[in-house]
Amino acid sequence: MLKLFRKNGPNSRKGFLIFLVLIIGELFIPGEPKLISLNTAYILTVILIAFLYLFTRLVNSISHNGKLFKEKLTLNHIQQKLVCIIILYFVFLLIMNGNLQSIIFLSKSSPKIIVSCFAIALGAGIFEEYFVRGYLFNLFQRILNKYNVKKYRLALISTITSLIFGMLHLTNLDGDSSKAVFQQVFYATCIGLIFSVTRITFNSIFVGAFLHFLLDLQVTIYQPLTADNWLNVIMLFLPIAVISILLIISIDHLLEKNSIEFLNP
Repeated sequence: MLKLFRKNGPNSRKGFLIFLVLIIGELFIPGEPKLISLNTAYILTVILIAFLYLFTRLVNSISHNGKLFKEKLTLNHIQQKLVCIIILYFVFLLIMNGNLQSIIFLSKSSPKIIVSCFAIALGAGIFEEYFVRGYLFNLFQRILNKYNVKKYRLALISTITSLIFGMLHLTNLDGDSSKAVFQQVFYATCIGLIFSVTRITFNSIFVGAFLHFLLDLQVTIYQPLTADNWLNVIMLFLPIAVISILLIISIDHLLEKNSIEFLNP
């Protein structure tokens, strides 16, 4: 194992540490608030925040502090409008998802529920975004570099990492209905493309992590998933996925046209 790390360099060793911190850190995400005391919730949250800090530092150390380019991209007028549409649509999703009402209800809940829901949302937002849009994004950059793939680079990476992000939610099959979980895989993949847009256009992982935290900050976050009609799910999430990938493809063309270089992954 040590020979393998020496052969592949610092990124391999840090990759191992990133996985290790991720796995251990997720053990400290509080679960069902009824099963723990308030003091336990506080202790778990403090330990979780320590692991989140270490995790973000590790990911930032291999990804130029989350930057893909030296400077934030200068988008054309149409691209700027599409970014605004995507952000507004995300706000619409927050409203449709009941997040605003849920946050108000959460503020009136017991301290134990507030702390637990905050910690669950924070853990999911930071761990998942820094792993998928940070570590995996960087990993696929290196793979494409190895095979000298330059065309539609961002679109490929965004699609692959969003699919992986969606598939990660299959871990919920052990406790929730299969229909609800498969729907979650679908809309998580679509939302993953929104987070890829923020990763690219804001030249930052943190923006997506913050939006992810807001999406998960619900008083029902620890409760089982409920299934919806498939047509409703597809109609709600597929349009924004299509808009996001079209924007990313147009940014690929912009990079190629202006010969904008990525920071070395």
